[in-house]
Amino acid sequence: MKRPAEKTEDFLNLMVDWQATEYQMIEYAGREAPKTKIPLIKTMLHAMEFEAKKRCLIQQMLIESVKKEAVNLDPEDLQALSAHLNRQIEAEEKALPLAEAALEKSELFMPRFLLSYLVSELKKENSLLRQFEDEVKGAAISTSAGSKLFDSGKTGAL
Repeated sequence: MKRPAEKTEDFLNLMVDWQATEYQMIEYAGREAPKTKIPLIKTMLHAMEFEAKKRCLIQQMLIESVKKEAVNLDPEDLQALSAHLNRQIEAEEKALPLAEAALEKSELFMPRFLLSYLVSELKKENSLLRQFEDEVKGAAISTSAGSKLFDSGKTGAL
């Protein structure tokens, strides 16, 4: 029987290499941001650093879930996760019309570009979180009577 890709050394090596690339970006942005006095450049470097840190956080959780223990959630955990996702989705849905209104009122190139970037990010994240929430809701069905492992209708862990 074939092992899941996540259990192979190749998968782990790819994750570690990807994470190393992200750490290089974090180091670069952290080194370069203090050197500039231009607010836009400083802000963009900090934003790039933040995004790389976010990816590293998720990558590390994936690496640890392969090396140590798969992600296991019981029904209460799934409910808590769903509640957290709902809160973020609601916040984004409240923020989106405000961001779109600001974009509509903006006339200068740089503010329009940055606002369109933020609107696009809000829409993308909202869509991904909704998709994830749907998967989490589908995972609420136990794979066996006494099991604490849940997923989208398959046997195993998330």
